Amino acid sequence: MTLPTPKLDDRSFQDIVNEARELIPRYCPEWTDHNLSDPGITMIELFAWMMEMLLYRLNRVPDKNFITFLDLIGVRLMSPAAARADLTFRLSAPQQEPVMIPAGTEVATVRTGSTEAIVFSTDHDLPVVPPTAIYFLASPDDSSFQDYSDSLVRLSPLFPVFEEVPKPGNAFYLGYQEDLAGNTLAISFRCATEGVGIDPDNPPLAWECWGKEAQTWVPVPVLHDGTGGLNRRGTVELALPHDFGAADVGLKRAHWVRCRITEPEPEQPMYTASPQVLVTDSYTMGGTVSATHASPIRGEMFGRSNGKPGQRFQISQTPMLPLRRDETVEVEVEAGWEKWEEVPDFAASGPGDKHFTCDPIHGEIQFGPSIRQPDGTTRQYGAIPPKGTRIRLSQYRVGGGTIGNVGPRTLTVLKSSIPFVAKVVNREAAFGGRDAETLEHAKMRGPRQLRTRNRAVTAEDFEVMALEASSSVARAKCVQPRPGNDDPPPGTVQLYLVPSLEGVAKPVPRQLEIDETLAASVRTYLDERRLLGTALDIRTPPYIWVSAQVKIKVQNRLEAATVRQRVEDELYRFIHPLIGGTERRGWPFGRDLYIADIYAIVHDIPGVEFISEAKLFPIEINTGKLGTDTIHVQAPEGGLIASYRHLVVVEE
Repeated sequence: MTLPTPKLDDRSFQDIVNEARELIPRYCPEWTDHNLSDPGITMIELFAWMMEMLLYRLNRVPDKNFITFLDLIGVRLMSPAAARADLTFRLSAPQQEPVMIPAGTEVATVRTGSTEAIVFSTDHDLPVVPPTAIYFLASPDDSSFQDYSDSLVRLSPLFPVFEEVPKPGNAFYLGYQEDLAGNTLAISFRCATEGVGIDPDNPPLAWECWGKEAQTWVPVPVLHDGTGGLNRRGTVELALPHDFGAADVGLKRAHWVRCRITEPEPEQPMYTASPQVLVTDSYTMGGTVSATHASPIRGEMFGRSNGKPGQRFQISQTPMLPLRRDETVEVEVEAGWEKWEEVPDFAASGPGDKHFTCDPIHGEIQFGPSIRQPDGTTRQYGAIPPKGTRIRLSQYRVGGGTIGNVGPRTLTVLKSSIPFVAKVVNREAAFGGRDAETLEHAKMRGPRQLRTRNRAVTAEDFEVMALEASSSVARAKCVQPRPGNDDPPPGTVQLYLVPSLEGVAKPVPRQLEIDETLAASVRTYLDERRLLGTALDIRTPPYIWVSAQVKIKVQNRLEAATVRQRVEDELYRFIHPLIGGTERRGWPFGRDLYIADIYAIVHDIPGVEFISEAKLFPIEINTGKLGTDTIHVQAPEGGLIASYRHLVVVEE
């Protein structure tokens, strides 16, 4: 419990009025009319109101002193975090030569009369490469293969790609010569209506590719299937991931895409005969690249040096995102522009060190001050740009905040023309945007920083400092070495991070992954504060994805659809890495999920009369396949339970 802060003067407006009226007989005995309509009473109330304002400002002095103390110990407001989204570009027509979509390409939402356009820029180059199919294999079990590669180069009759009676695990493989990572691959098929028995809109097929980092088959989103499950002439469009890589399949090396028959879901019909197909063409229709809610400002001049220490300059647009390594202050010299280095403070800067500090929230650039030492001499902390030289930022980015968490299919305006690119869209909602830290939050963070003393020693120190390293980190869990357990090995600190997802009620696996940029930022921050000899391993927590199926009875005279939606929303809220659990602070690390938890949370929802049935299913996230229903889902140490997809049924 914090120490109580006394008010320096706790008198209220009415106390001051009453005190003044009691003094009237002593100082003005001839004043006998004390009614509210009397002008003298009105003057008393006016001065009482003015005095109350002065007392309010006086009582704010302890808060101001506390904030000044936080400033002295180096607590700074965290800058906003930028939302991220994947942008899918589509070509006007297939091209014979590669098409390059350069890094920094800007895409925005539609501007309206009441809202400004929200601009995203791509993070890296995206080459759209024409594909060359070189292998076509079929396999019943992923071990023995039949080669149909000749059908890719010469006209041949249709042939079955699965067993006569298809079984789960049957697959055919297409090998490509080029690396098509991030591209939208279109495969044209000529098919006969032989694969009967299935629902053309929900075939038991899974498209996958070989992941170079995962070193296994990873799922590939299907953008369009015009073949109805390989039963008619048409095209299948696949959004290949950036993890697409080469592998050896059937002793043949290529970049592989495969189509595999899966275990049918409940009430999903299965093939009774193998489809008869022929691949007639392969081409790329665009690609997908990651983008950030940021608009780059390049080469902005913000002033000239006056040759004095402690100079401060203001940039034109705020709030800005933290500067990256390739974004820095440049000072004009005879040979061009000289790059200076950003530092958190000038404590270790010498007179010749070309350092500067940057406050991204207020957009302020500062150069080193000159401070008088105890012996009377003056020391310069950091170099001073020569008098009269121009100063600029090579580049900085404006953006960030929760406003960037736009919905799906809203980023559709291409701000710069790119040859052969017809349109662009974000298939999924943007996520990760976070506003700048508030003063109240910083006041809560200050005592924790004093407790850690800027050194990461204990597990709690690592968790607290991981949250200080970036506003994009919402939760952190440090897993310590255990006797007799080699994961993590002795001397290694394993840190699990959960990214911030403002307003995301139903996160998907990709949104909960820690990207390399965020991991590098946290690692750099902790490397300066951890003990020597301690290895740091930053990871995404092991997530256990679950699906709950609940059958409820709704109370009479209540709308069934409304109650069903309440139950579904509460299930997603309860089993959530950031806002889940009974305390609504996120699902506890390492806590198991029991079927009794589902009964307890659903039973307390208004409108639910009783629960007739509830089931829990673990999910194989790579395939989306439901496991066997269970009453207990176990979470590993440091692991988190997360919602995949819930089904709520209202009993008539």
